[in-house]
Amino acid sequence: MATTITNQATLTYNFGTQTATAESNIATAILQGPITAEKSSLDTDYTEGEDITYFVNLTNSSESALTNVTVTDDLGTYAVSPTLSVTPLTYTGPAQLFINGIPTTVLVPTVTASSVTFTIPSLSSGDNALIAYKATVNGNAPLATASTVENTVSVTADGIVETVTDSHILTVENYADVEIVKAMSPSTVTDGSTLTYSFEIFNYGNTDATNVVLTDAFSPAPTQITVTVNGDPIQASEYSYVNGVLTLPTQGAATSITVPAATFTQDPSTGEFTTVPGTVSITVSGTI
Repeated sequence: MATTITNQATLTYNFGTQTATAESNIATAILQGPITAEKSSLDTDYTEGEDITYFVNLTNSSESALTNVTVTDDLGTYAVSPTLSVTPLTYTGPAQLFINGIPTTVLVPTVTASSVTFTIPSLSSGDNALIAYKATVNGNAPLATASTVENTVSVTADGIVETVTDSHILTVENYADVEIVKAMSPSTVTDGSTLTYSFEIFNYGNTDATNVVLTDAFSPAPTQITVTVNGDPIQASEYSYVNGVLTLPTQGAATSITVPAATFTQDPSTGEFTTVPGTVSITVSGTI
């Protein structure tokens, strides 16, 4: 690990019968350890279930080879409570080792529920090693807006007293994830009776889905339709219904449909997050 050395000099002097002092500027230098480590990723943000490609970049800056270079990634493990820690990343691999930019071998790490450890038997003086590997975002990763996953690598080697560490932070992606489920009732309908189409719209993302437009082509096309959004009647001027094709809202309408973001709740006993989607209900009723 690099250490910053700072130094400032003070002098005293006399002029006549008086004594005065002067201070120098603060000079700095970098004391470089025998190995440096830098953690990075191909991605800048994450969503649940996404594969993240990580890189650990190591350089042997000492004058001799380093042996048993061990790199441990904590996979973002964090404390939910004083008695519970959870891990938001799952190592999936594979792990490729590059020496001075040249692929050399596929590493077989030691994997636990809360870490993954890679070992490089030897790294020559001046050599650079790059480990590239994948981890998957699991159900312990927070998904609310502005949430982060921070994972830290710790590097040791024979003869190195101080562990070298570096951390990397990913921020959750802001996204809307919308699904729609349609139903009709009653299940059996006769000519001249009323048929109701129900649309349940769910947003599993952490950001509102705005300017939602519903389009449906009914066949056979019901007549004398009525439309509601979350139980509120919608005036006919706010939607288009031509030849059995419904567009809600129509272009230029004052009505707008927004499906609110989901809420995310973490179980204090397991650390796993539960997603409760934001919802919007739309009904269309007409005579068949």
